[in-house]
Amino acid sequence: MKKIALFVILLISNFINAQHCPYDGSSIIVVKVHTRENINTIPNLKITLVKKKKDKIINNKVYILTQNNRFPFLSDEYSVIIPSRLDIENYYLKIESFCEYGNNDWTFYGTKEIKLTEIDIFPLCGNYNSNDYYDSSFGERVYKPIEVILNKRSCE
Repeated sequence: MKKIALFVILLISNFINAQHCPYDGSSIIVVKVHTRENINTIPNLKITLVKKKKDKIINNKVYILTQNNRFPFLSDEYSVIIPSRLDIENYYLKIESFCEYGNNDWTFYGTKEIKLTEIDIFPLCGNYNSNDYYDSSFGERVYKPIEVILNKRSCE
């Protein structure tokens, strides 16, 4: 009888375990930075998520956006994984460019800050069977990047 009870407990415990997403409780911000002339993402930019109140940067955890494609929906965009509970209300994207020489030309794009809103972040785990994420009538894809267009400037 003890063996049967132990077998039943082990059998039930195998069905109770839930499968969790490795990014449970995380969200992603995706940014596509390009020029009007070229839709390819501008490489070698320093993009950080900064918290500001009354135009002053508050020193807390720094989030740096990187240009990697570890997710199938990313190509050459910048992205960062953040906690879903992060209150995005006072956060800005700070995009910085440095004067670089390449293709027989100096390249510089300056610094730009963009205010973020709740619609700029996407949860990485969840049930996406609803039309909120896959509705093709809007012509949008899941994890649509924030599009930023920069203009080339002089390095002087």
